Amino acid sequence: MTVTSNMPSTTNNSSNSKLQARPLHVVFIHLDLGIGGAEQLVLQLATASAALGHKIDLVTTRCEPNHCFAAVKPGGALHHTLHVWGQWIPANIAGYGQAACSTVRLLYLAYRVARKKSPDVIVLDVLPTPLAFLTSTNAALLFYCHFPDKLLTRTQNPSKLSRLYRSLMDAVEERSMQSADVCVVNSLFTRRTVLTTFTKLRTAWPELPVVYPALDTSSLDSAISNVANDKTAKGQKVVFVSLNRFERKKNLGLLLEAAAWLRQNHPKLPAPTIIIAGGYDVKNVENVQYRAELGQLADELQVPTEFVHSISDAKRAELLQTATAVIYTPANEHFGIVPLEAMYAGTPVVAVNSGGPTETVRDGTTGFLCQPSAAGFGKALSTLMQNPAQTVRMGQAARKHVQDTFGEDRLQQEWKQVLEDALVRGRARMAARGNYHLARTIIYCLEAILTLLVCLLLTWLLRQLGLVEPSESIWGTVRRAVVRGDEL
Repeated sequence: MTVTSNMPSTTNNSSNSKLQARPLHVVFIHLDLGIGGAEQLVLQLATASAALGHKIDLVTTRCEPNHCFAAVKPGGALHHTLHVWGQWIPANIAGYGQAACSTVRLLYLAYRVARKKSPDVIVLDVLPTPLAFLTSTNAALLFYCHFPDKLLTRTQNPSKLSRLYRSLMDAVEERSMQSADVCVVNSLFTRRTVLTTFTKLRTAWPELPVVYPALDTSSLDSAISNVANDKTAKGQKVVFVSLNRFERKKNLGLLLEAAAWLRQNHPKLPAPTIIIAGGYDVKNVENVQYRAELGQLADELQVPTEFVHSISDAKRAELLQTATAVIYTPANEHFGIVPLEAMYAGTPVVAVNSGGPTETVRDGTTGFLCQPSAAGFGKALSTLMQNPAQTVRMGQAARKHVQDTFGEDRLQQEWKQVLEDALVRGRARMAARGNYHLARTIIYCLEAILTLLVCLLLTWLLRQLGLVEPSESIWGTVRRAVVRGDEL
C-alpha cells in the first residue's frame, strides 16, 4: 500500500525555507480529549510536531485524568502542553442540541486561542466551525477531517424543526471547511465520502490529501515480545477480543451474534472466550445504555462474555497479544486504529469489508474482511479456530505489514510537509487580505459588550443594596470617585 498525498510540494520554495528558519508554534484545538481514534490521532500529530522541534499546545474543553490517554495524564509526555478551557459550557441541554453545544464550545476555544496565543499554525479536527472566525488571525489553518459530522448525527424520523436545525449545521460545516488553508483526511474512504457529501468542496479541494494515522508502538512494545512463540504456546485456548468504545455505531453485538452462530453451526468446536473491552465513560449516557444492552444480548444468546471498561494501556496490549483474533465490527469506519494495533501485536483481524479496514487489512493474508452478518463473521472465526498454523502465519504477516506501512517516521515526514504547505498557503491568504484583523476587532467588541453587561449588573446590585440612587448608575459613582479622589 502506498500512502497517498496530493499536496503540491513546496520544499523548493525559498519563502518556505525562510518560514521554516525557526521552530513553529502549533496549537491543536480538540473538543474532548477522551479515549478514541480521533484523540489518539491528535496526540500522534502533536508528538510528531514536537519531534520536529516545534512548540505545541493542546487546547480542549475536557480531559479527565481517568478517561484519557497516558500522554496527557499528569506526568505524561504531553501533559505540560495541555490547556482545559470552557468546562462550564454544557455538552448538551437536557439531551438535545449536542451539535450546537459542541459548536459553542469550539468557538469559545477559538476565542481563547485568538486572544491568548500567537500560533503559527492552528490545527483543528472533528468540527471545522471555528475556521471562518480564525481566518483573520495571524495563523495558518489546518483541518484534519476524520469524517463528515453531517453523516455522524442522524436521528430516526426527525421533525421539521430537527431537519431545519441539521440543515443549518451541515451548511455551516461545509462552508467552514473551505476556510482552511489546508485540509487533509485520514483515508481514501473518507476522501470519497467528503467529496461526495460536500459537493461544493470539489472546487476548493478537488483532491484532498490522505495522511494515514500512524501506530504509537511505545505502549505496545513493552508488553509484546516473541509474538510467534506466544501464539503457538496458547494454541488450545481460543480468545476473540473486541476493542472499541461502547457506542451503538460500533456494532459490538455482531461479535456476540457470530459466537452464537459458531456454537449452532460448529457444535464440536470448543466455545471460545469472548472479551468486549474499550472506552467507557460513566458520564456518557450512550456508553451506559449500550453496555446494558450488550449484557442483555449476551444473556439472550447464551454467550458468556467478559466486559472490560476503560482499560489501561498495559491491559490493552495484553489483550491484543493474547487474542486469537481481534474482531472489528464497525461498518464504514473512517480509518480504524485498532486493526493496526492488533496486527502489530501479531494478531489477525476480522473486520467488516467496508471503510478504512479495506485499506489496512489484507484479506486472507493479515486477517479476513467479511460481510457484517453473523454468518460472515462466524465463518471467519471457525476458519481461524480450525487452522491454528494459518492463524500464526497471518499474525506474523500482519506485524510485518504494519511495520512496513504505518510507521511513525512516515507520519512525521508527511506531517512536516503538511505544516509547510499550510504555512505557505496561510501566508498567501494573509497577504491577500491585507492587515485588517477582523478576529481581533470582534474580540475587542465582545469584551466591550461584556464590560457593559458587567456594569449594568453592578448598577442593578448597587441599587438593590441602596448604595446608589435609583436614577444613578455605576458610571456616575465611578466618575465622582475619580473627581473627589474617594475610594469606592
